[in-house]
Parts: sequence; C-alpha cells; structure tokens
Amino acid sequence: MELSEKYPALAIGDFLAIHIPDPGEEHSFGEGMREDLEVLADLRDSGMSHGHVPYPEPGGLLPWGDSSDGDLFYWRTTDRGPDTWTILVSGRNDDWCEFRGGLTEYLAGLVSGAVPPDGLPPDFPGRTPSVDSD
Repeated sequence: MELSEKYPALAIGDFLAIHIPDPGEEHSFGEGMREDLEVLADLRDSGMSHGHVPYPEPGGLLPWGDSSDGDLFYWRTTDRGPDTWTILVSGRNDDWCEFRGGLTEYLAGLVSGAVPPDGLPPDFPGRTPSVDSD
C-alpha cells in the first residue's frame, strides 16, 4: 500500500514492471488482475502451476508484476494479512522461487544486489539499474 501511495507504476531496468493502479483507472487495473488470475487458474487446472492456486483461494497467489521476458511476480497470500505475504517469482523457464519478505524489501534488494535474481536472468538488474516511473 505504501509503495502504491508514493509511486506510480514502476519499471526496473526496462525489464521488471510493477503494477500499480493509476487513480481513476482502478476498474481497468482490476480487470487486468482478473485476467492474470484466470491464467493461473488455467495452469492449475492443467496441472502446470506446481500446486500454486490463484487468490482468493487459501494461500492463493496475487499478481503484482511481470517482466519483458514473461516472468510473473506474485504475492503468496496468507490468512494472517499482507504483512505476512511472501514474494513468489514464476520464471519463464518454469522456475518457481520464493523470497520471504515484503515487496519493497525484495525490490530494494534486487536493485542493490542484496537479493539474488532467483528465477530471473543472472545479470538482472545489472551494475547500475534504472528505475523508471510512469
């Protein structure tokens, strides 16, 4: 919530897009999120989601970003509230990697190099990553 209140949609290194709704465009944002959840439900129904389920199912995944390579980024939800949610990366090569921390911690760690880009290209985000906002 704090990230979305302070920043518009963000992109790191022209690669990772963080989805944040623009004021007045919440309906379109919600429609896009529903589509992403339907894709995950289809993967689950096909046995290709590695046991992951879409939100609002218990422990369901809620999308928050994607990459130019087709990687998908989710929160793994819990019934204990958003402060306990973890980050799950679905790499385009069918890698599923978890980061046990919050979104801001994950993004700052990727940019600083403190968090390895598990499931992503090994050279992401590079030595001097750009962070752009709309």
